[in-house]
Amino acid sequence: AFVYRGNSVDCAAFLVNNDTRKTVVVTFQDSLYELPPKSISILPDCKTVAFNTAKVSTQYNTRAVETSKKLDSIVKWEEYKETIPTFEDTSLRANMLLEHMNTTKDNSDYLWYTFRFQNDFSDAEYVLNVTSSSHVLHAFVNGSFVGSTHGSFKTKTPILESKITLNKGTNYISLLSGMVGLPDSGAYLERRVAGINTVRVKGEHEIKDFTRYSWGYQVGLLGEKLQVYTDSGSNKVKWNTYGSSTHQRLTWYRTLFDAPAGKDPVTLNLESMGKGEAWINGQSIGRYWVSFLTPKGIPSQTRYNVPRSFLKRTDNLLVILEEENGYPLGISIDTISITKVCGHVSESHLPPVISWQGQNKTEHNNSKKHHGRRPKVQLQCPPGRNISRILFASYGNPTGDCENYAIGSCHSFTSLPTIEEACMGKRICTIPVWRKKFGNDPCPGIPKTLLVDA
Repeated sequence: AFVYRGNSVDCAAFLVNNDTRKTVVVTFQDSLYELPPKSISILPDCKTVAFNTAKVSTQYNTRAVETSKKLDSIVKWEEYKETIPTFEDTSLRANMLLEHMNTTKDNSDYLWYTFRFQNDFSDAEYVLNVTSSSHVLHAFVNGSFVGSTHGSFKTKTPILESKITLNKGTNYISLLSGMVGLPDSGAYLERRVAGINTVRVKGEHEIKDFTRYSWGYQVGLLGEKLQVYTDSGSNKVKWNTYGSSTHQRLTWYRTLFDAPAGKDPVTLNLESMGKGEAWINGQSIGRYWVSFLTPKGIPSQTRYNVPRSFLKRTDNLLVILEEENGYPLGISIDTISITKVCGHVSESHLPPVISWQGQNKTEHNNSKKHHGRRPKVQLQCPPGRNISRILFASYGNPTGDCENYAIGSCHSFTSLPTIEEACMGKRICTIPVWRKKFGNDPCPGIPKTLLVDA
């Protein structure tokens, strides 16, 4: 128990059960309290439980996605290919491989590593070998993409090995180190490093190590520096018609779209893209990495929230930075709506916490103030919508939950008409889990639960 006291009257307590399996009954200040496994009970007055983390009665919402606008018109998309820098383009130089985070200082996710060398190999085939501590790495030789790799939960130092073609004479290798955020916790945080560790070019008979070599560096992408994702910045570069030239990794795409009608939340569906970042009217809505799949073989996220405050009624500027082979014509603007609300509350649940608000300090010792405080099913629709149909209602011992339910062995036949009377046509309704609300007790001695799906 954790007890906090103010003056002689004020008192609050937290009762904790850390056991992951057993429900326990504890004695606190001469009273008994039941604590479910792995839960915390909050006693605002050190007497009455106002909230338990294992008995949350928040409603369950079912959402529906509606495509408002498919951005599949090829004539409305434009593209700008990011410039691949060479050693001559850089002003920051070092005879070693610099650490990523210390060099970028969080000004960008990206750091270019570039060098040039004379090809005096006698071999016909070459392999570029790079070890890295970055989240992702893209490699370019003489301006052409040759390969990429990325880390994972198990692989902290990914290795890139790609067959490459070298020119006779001078060759340019440009490596883009990318991070997806910075580490912000854990032991020995000051020792965390990122960036490229070693670089080698392997021939059939010899290996050249460029780890200790003359390197040039560029922090960030040129498109970032010019802020091509803004109205003013996008006019600083020459945009071409989508698909007018050979595809290149690291390509910026832009288009215009109108805001969806209504007030429902708006999302950007990036299921067809790979990895990058998206901006709307100059505001970043976040990085995306749709191509990095979960153990189930699916992306962890494909839809990205767009605050309506970011949007204008018409001509919203959408700019995408795509690092891989994403297909922008598959992007859509979607809206999210709540189509069903469900409540599932038992007699053992606690009354709403809001019932504690507004009580003055002189009431703390008044035990009668808790009379009438009962657990309740509270249903609330989004603004502008009302409950139009009750799909299921059972006061008794219904089986299942809000996703899959059925009437149990104990059921009050007044459940449906009682709920319809309380909720139909309303945006918000509250039904106490109380036998008198349903006329009588359908099965005395059995703990009751109320499940409502609307």
